[in-house]
Amino acid sequence: MGKSSDERRNPEHQGNSPSGYREGLIFCGDPHGEFLSVVETVKRFLPVAIVLLGDLQPRQPLHVELSSILDQTQVWFIHGNHDTDSDQDFDHLFGSKLGDRNLHGRVETIAGYRIAGLGGVFRKKIWDPAHPTSRARFISREALLAHARRGKAGAVDQWRGGYARKHFSSIFPEEVEALSSMQADILVTHEAPSAHPRGFQVLDDLAVALGAKLLVHGHHHEDIDYVRDGLMGASSPFAAFGVDMGSFFAWPPAFNREQETQ
Repeated sequence: MGKSSDERRNPEHQGNSPSGYREGLIFCGDPHGEFLSVVETVKRFLPVAIVLLGDLQPRQPLHVELSSILDQTQVWFIHGNHDTDSDQDFDHLFGSKLGDRNLHGRVETIAGYRIAGLGGVFRKKIWDPAHPTSRARFISREALLAHARRGKAGAVDQWRGGYARKHFSSIFPEEVEALSSMQADILVTHEAPSAHPRGFQVLDDLAVALGAKLLVHGHHHEDIDYVRDGLMGASSPFAAFGVDMGSFFAWPPAFNREQETQ
């Protein structure tokens, strides 16, 4: 993708790259089990870090899939809805040696940027974000687990002694509220902001609450520059980009322009 943006929209850069690495971040679109493009991108551009935007579905544990680049870059990710499709999808991601690199529900300083993550998707059985959180069926994972343990959930909705596996990739109101109390330069999500036809206003509100100047998402398998494509105005409080499956988006803009010329 390698798209550039107006420098004034660049989140403040707060640190330097580790010795031996080029400055810059690369956000990678949903791999869906195909990691060759991720590996090739890292080996070609040597970013400080990469962030995978969900739906990884590694066919082997993630640290095995990416073993050839672990000494060349930092690997971070958020999960997507398909990362809970099967036990294998779940275990190869969350159970891998990189499982602690999930940015969901937290803020980490990576390559000098504070990056907040919100993985997963909105499911109406948990919470329809078009409605207030007071109308959510389950405000938190703990509430859903208590529901399951009271015998309110059928056998099909229980997994490994808890709730349905798919809800490990559902977004709960409590997670969004907790994240909104933090501060970040960049927000990465699987779902899209409201300017997308299938996006959500709650993500706009979250980006603003965080003070984020950049939102990057996966999920929809489209390369989107929201300002360039006329979906958002240049005066928006944050820039937004969607990243296609097998594609990537580099940041900051100066680093991004380098990728366009290579």
